[in-house]
Amino acid sequence: MNDRFTKGYETIKQYVTEEEAARMIESDALADVAPDLRKMIIEFAYGDVYSRPGLDAKSRALVVITAVVTQGAAPQTKTHIKRGLHAGLTKTEIVEALLQLVPYIGFPRVQIALTFFSRCHRIGKELIKDVSLKSSHPCDND
Repeated sequence: MNDRFTKGYETIKQYVTEEEAARMIESDALADVAPDLRKMIIEFAYGDVYSRPGLDAKSRALVVITAVVTQGAAPQTKTHIKRGLHAGLTKTEIVEALLQLVPYIGFPRVQIALTFFSRCHRIGKELIKDVSLKSSHPCDND
């Protein structure tokens, strides 16, 4: 591992559990197709961009949630809502940010994102306090 990878790996732990961070490295579903993709994500996205000064983890998570929703990137929306909760975002912060997108990207994409959020939040307030469920995360269940 190089310095960028180490910095990225440490930064990502602000958004996922220690177990999930390790699992991201060990069981990369795309390793056979694109073995360098995970390394690029950790080094560039988390090592270079997420680790920059100026925004806290919650603010960064909120920006990323709105970006992936705007792109219509459904799998990443689920992933980043989960990471936002882990970073400390509240239900209100996520819902209000999503509602703020309606005039700009329309109801369908916001409704999809709110549906994903609802699945994550349906488990109850304990999910907000501890999104590090060991076996699987409710956001992963469709």
